[in-house]
Amino acid sequence: MRKPFYNTPERIQSLAQAASRWLGTPFHPHACILQTGVDCVNLLAAIYQESGALDSWQFPAYTMDGGDHRIVSQVLEWLDCHPRFERLPVGEALQPGDLLCFRLGRVPHHVGLLITGNRFIHAMRNYGVIESQLDDPTFADRFVAAYRPVL
Repeated sequence: MRKPFYNTPERIQSLAQAASRWLGTPFHPHACILQTGVDCVNLLAAIYQESGALDSWQFPAYTMDGGDHRIVSQVLEWLDCHPRFERLPVGEALQPGDLLCFRLGRVPHHVGLLITGNRFIHAMRNYGVIESQLDDPTFADRFVAAYRPVL
């Protein structure tokens, strides 16, 4: 496994600061405007870019209901091919900055970003950008995979 990007207190602090700026932003499909509108994919892109983990993020076109009608997860396909992410083995301890994948519908179609401990940030329809706990049954039962941004 390659070295994690969030490997210093300064980088973890930058991640937390970038994430906190987005809290309360309304949910809006395919948008990425701070305090105006964002979806889960674009939220993570913005935080990773602001905190230095990624220079760019070109996720393929997607629909909000893709988890309901696809038979393969577009999210997992993209992450498995991305050179700056490594899929974590099942049971691996999670670290700040890890990208969390959740099943919505038939396949994983929702993402969140671990901030610290079990706390993660994500954007949800009807809620906007919120923090949640990974051990909350709503999310624990839907958690499928984690990916780590690497150098």
